Amino acid sequence: MTNQTPEKDLNQVETNPTEQTDPPSLQDLQEEIQAEDNKKRRLLLLLLLLLLLLLACVCGLFYRYLQKPAPLPEMVPLPVEINYPPHYLFSIYGIDQPVGVALSPGQERLYVAESGGERAVKIFDRDGALIGSFLPPRTTPGQRSPVYLDTNQAGRVFVTDRLQHAIFIYDADGIYLDSILGPDLSLSEYVAKHVGTIEPDVTYAYNLFEQDVYFKKGEEQELNFPAPDHESWSPLGIFIDRTGRMLLTDVAKEKNSIRQLPADVTMAVNWQEFNPPTDTFGTFGQGNGQFLFPNAAVPDSQGRVYVTDGNNGRISVLDSQEGFLFHFGQGSGDGALSLPRGATIDEQDRLYVVDAVGQDIKTYDVSGEDPAFLFAFGEWGLDDGQFNYPNDIVTDSTGRLYIADRENNRIQVWSY
Repeated sequence: MTNQTPEKDLNQVETNPTEQTDPPSLQDLQEEIQAEDNKKRRLLLLLLLLLLLLLACVCGLFYRYLQKPAPLPEMVPLPVEINYPPHYLFSIYGIDQPVGVALSPGQERLYVAESGGERAVKIFDRDGALIGSFLPPRTTPGQRSPVYLDTNQAGRVFVTDRLQHAIFIYDADGIYLDSILGPDLSLSEYVAKHVGTIEPDVTYAYNLFEQDVYFKKGEEQELNFPAPDHESWSPLGIFIDRTGRMLLTDVAKEKNSIRQLPADVTMAVNWQEFNPPTDTFGTFGQGNGQFLFPNAAVPDSQGRVYVTDGNNGRISVLDSQEGFLFHFGQGSGDGALSLPRGATIDEQDRLYVVDAVGQDIKTYDVSGEDPAFLFAFGEWGLDDGQFNYPNDIVTDSTGRLYIADRENNRIQVWSY
């Protein structure tokens, strides 16, 4: 008799008592919940730290702005490739064909030279409100033609005049002080040679078209002197740096050049003794180191000087000793110039050049060895943000740009 093992029912599932798990205890559930809570707390703490860091950065930028207002790209320097053009803000009207613009040392006043109407220099505040105007004594509108101007750190205003072939000097409110008649002669020096030391209560003036020097002391009778004899010149573009050094473009017929006058000229108490050393660079022509009607000469942070060589349609670059380095802007395509006139360089070493025929402002990065074209802004037209033969430009430390829009009879204000 054989023992047989009964077959297992295939529908039955064998279970191993050791493989069964007990339901989680209350303590296990509490530990799991506690672990999740701890994880969430760590995440919240991390987010809080990030928010605090961001808030600290924002507060730091705000404090930096309060100490020295500037546009964001200047507070947080951006690479050149993501520089962007400024945007139009507003225009200042009540001006006849403006050709020159300059700011007071504190940047609270804007000085504008007119080439139309009365051909005066007008003073505006930052919002475009007219403060006053001034002009050279004993001249008619047809006898004067102010073009470019700049101020020194004492607030004095220096204005070049194309018809008078002189630089007129005024105080911050437009009170006439003196005239520079040539690179080696001031009007007060010439008068002092005839009358001795000039007292505070005297007035004097010289009009090139009348060929006489006028002098009057108090209530005494007015005296006339013959016209002075001096080296001929024709000052046009003028720039005064923070040390008082003056860069001047001279467009005397077939003698175009760049002149550098020391700070003693602009910072003098008076100009009764006037014979400053003058460094002169350049000749008339189209070659390297030559100019055809240069309009502006402005330095960068490395001491190089950029000259808008108007009728040559280019920018000539000089080293700190006024030696020729190279020129750029000729040809076609992006960055090419037609008729460069006024120019300025901001604190980021961005060179802004007014292209009078191109009807725009071309901008270059000049912080490196070679200039790099960044962008152009503006176009021909009569609407806001459009130009009709612009001529000059100046920028302030807050990122504002003031542009003389000549044939539209206005100053356009742009900003970042």
